[in-house]
Amino acid sequence: MKATRENAEENKKSVKEDNMSIMTRFLKIFKADLHGVMDQLEDKSLLLKQHLREMEEALEKKSETLQQIISSRDLAVRERERHNIETEKLEKDITAAIEKNKDDVARLLIKKEKTLKKHMENLCSHIETLLLEITIMKDSIEKQSIEYDELMLKSREYFHRTEQKQWEKNLSEIIPFKIY
Repeated sequence: MKATRENAEENKKSVKEDNMSIMTRFLKIFKADLHGVMDQLEDKSLLLKQHLREMEEALEKKSETLQQIISSRDLAVRERERHNIETEKLEKDITAAIEKNKDDVARLLIKKEKTLKKHMENLCSHIETLLLEITIMKDSIEKQSIEYDELMLKSREYFHRTEQKQWEKNLSEIIPFKIY
């Protein structure tokens, strides 16, 4: 009795495994057919043109970002120059306050100068970071631009070959035999 139960369970497992393998095979066939249909539906020239447009848009966005970084750097440089002028003015005022024995005014001006110099250090660090970002972005844009140009050349060749094949096909329909 026990042996028949085990045989029945083994038979159930075997049937279940067969069903699973049939289902797996069915799914694989379905996926393969679906991929084949999708490949036929896709127009390769349209996909290529879309990819080129996307690359061009990406280049434009990177160029805009580069211009924003350059503008930020220019603004920071102008601010640093303004702070340099203000620091020189403060140093003259401090010297004048010390010469006139106005220690309380000199202390106040020294505190202001320290704060301004600290801000200038941060500003210089920010400018250096922006310069590094500009260099990296320019390199990235240059590489992507080269890739874009290469893809444009390859796509022109592809479009030319496709057009040539279409002409040959049209010509073969008009003239039923080839002239050698």
